[in-house]
Amino acid sequence: MSEIYGNRGIEIAGGAGAVAWDSTGKRYIDFMCGHGAALFGHAHPALVTALNEASGRPWTVGAGMRSPQREKFIEQLRDLVPDARVYLSNSGAESIEAALKLAVALRPGRKRILALRRAFHGRTLGALSLTFNPQYRKYWKDLLPEVTHISPENAAEEVDENTVAVFIEPVQGEGGVYPLSEETLKDIRNACNAKDVLIVADEIQSGWGRCGKVLASRVLGLEPDITCFAKGVAGGLPIGVTLWSRDLGDFPVKGHGSTYGGNPLVCSVASKAYDLLKSEKYPEKAARDGEAFRSAIKNMASPLVTEVRGVGLLTGIGLTVKANLVVNGLEEKGILSLNAGPMVLRFLPPFTALDEHYDQVLVSLKEILEGLEK
Repeated sequence: MSEIYGNRGIEIAGGAGAVAWDSTGKRYIDFMCGHGAALFGHAHPALVTALNEASGRPWTVGAGMRSPQREKFIEQLRDLVPDARVYLSNSGAESIEAALKLAVALRPGRKRILALRRAFHGRTLGALSLTFNPQYRKYWKDLLPEVTHISPENAAEEVDENTVAVFIEPVQGEGGVYPLSEETLKDIRNACNAKDVLIVADEIQSGWGRCGKVLASRVLGLEPDITCFAKGVAGGLPIGVTLWSRDLGDFPVKGHGSTYGGNPLVCSVASKAYDLLKSEKYPEKAARDGEAFRSAIKNMASPLVTEVRGVGLLTGIGLTVKANLVVNGLEEKGILSLNAGPMVLRFLPPFTALDEHYDQVLVSLKEILEGLEK
C-alpha cells in the first residue's frame, strides 16, 4: 500500500461496538472510527445481519437497472428531502465531485465557485479545488478548477450574479472542528436567494445523525440546495450520497456516472442503518452524549486546553501543545483519536459508545494533559 497515510504501527484484527483490538490482543476504545466512517461502531449486529442477507443476492447490477434495495434506500432519503433526486456513488469525494458538476450544469454560464477557509471537501481534483489547506493542493494547483476561498463571516457579501454555488460544511471537521453560527448561515442563505446561487452542504463527516439530527444542516439552521453524505451512511461500507430537490433539475444526459454507485449490497446495509437512526434514536443519543462529553472536558480546566468545540459526536479540543502528543499518549493508553490540524485534538466516537467508554477516555485525557503540563 502507498505510504501516504503513515503508519501507526497497529494492526486492527477485530472490533465490537466502540472497542477494537489489534493482532496482539490489545484493546482500544475507538473514538477515531475510521475517520468517522464506523459511525455505528464495529460489527453492529443489525448491520452484520443486513450484510449477510444481502451477500446472497446480486452485489451489483448497474445503475441503469432497477434494484428493490436501491429504490427502498432512495425512498428513505426522500424522508429528508421530499421528492428528491439522488445520485449514489462510493465516497465523500465522489459525492462532492457530483455536487460540483451538478451545480455547474444547473447554473450554466456562471464561472465563480465559493468555498470557505478551513474547508475540507476531499482530495480528488474537483473536491481538492474546494479544499482550503494549501499543503493538500500545492502539487496539483495548476490542474485545479478555480475556487475562491473566503471566511465564513464574509461569505454573504462575496456572493454575486456570477456565482455558481457556495460549498459549506455546517461543522468544519478536518479544518479544526468549527460549527458555523446560525447567523452566518442565515446571511449566506439570504445572499444566495437574492442572486439565485446554490448552497451545497458537505455533511460527509457531520451528517447522518452524528450532530443530533440526520441532517446536520438542520441543527444549525442551514437550508442547502444540495446535500452530500458519505462516511457512516452504510456503517463504514463505501458509499456517497448527493441529494437535491427535483425542482432544481438534473445532470445532462450522460453527464455523470458510477459503476459501483448504488449497488444493492451497500444499499441494503445503508437502508438498515437508516432504520437504526429511527428505531434506536441514535441522533438524539449523539446530541446528549456529545454535550456531556464536551462539558466534562471543559470541567477539567486544563491550562493546555484553549477551547472545546463541536456538535453531537464531533468534538474538537484546541490545545497549546501539538495535538499529536496527545493522540500518541492516548494511543498508548488504549484510546484511538486523531487531530484536526496541528493544535486540535478530535474525537469521533460512534453511536454505540457507552458511558464507561467516555469515562475512560476522560480519565486518560486528564492524565496526559497533566503530564504534559508538568
